[in-house]
Amino acid sequence: MTISKEGGFTTTELVVASLFAVIVLATLYGFYRDQLYNLLSQETKTATLEDARGALDLMVRELRNAGAWGSSSAPAGCARFQAATATQVQIQADLDGNGDCSSDASENVTYAYLSTATSTCPAGRITRKGDCLVGNVVIPTGIDFLTYYGAGSTTPLTHPISDYNAIKRVKITFAVQMQNPNPNARSANPNVSTTLSSSV
Repeated sequence: MTISKEGGFTTTELVVASLFAVIVLATLYGFYRDQLYNLLSQETKTATLEDARGALDLMVRELRNAGAWGSSSAPAGCARFQAATATQVQIQADLDGNGDCSSDASENVTYAYLSTATSTCPAGRITRKGDCLVGNVVIPTGIDFLTYYGAGSTTPLTHPISDYNAIKRVKITFAVQMQNPNPNARSANPNVSTTLSSSV
């Protein structure tokens, strides 16, 4: 008669092996979660940069066209600047040379910073002709959204500006910010933000 010996794992061995497996899985999960949060933060930063850059590029292009007349002088009723405040600018041009400054969508343009929200545009927004250009906008503390300078001057013109012909340069400054998607970093950095500035 032969006696066979059957081997197996004891309950203690199974518990220890399960414990090690849980430790490895928890470590992998923590690493994956941190990498995911970092990726989400980078995507949010890229999104704020794209939004800010797109809005700034359009504003710079159209401000450069301000006062571009088809003839040597401004058509009747047109002016390079129709309004110029710290939060709003209205510019005109005669880009198609037909003798007026309102026949093309880019010939009479108003940009404004508004702190109120709409159903389609978050609070802190820049509008173009009343339509939302970019949302989630903040203006850095102590800086104006729009700053105006005279010819060759580094000192801003004082508001209200009485002579719009004195404006030779406009500085645009704003930031686009969104909530930090990384909950582990929110206490130190609650928002992901991109600040841009350009002089035209």
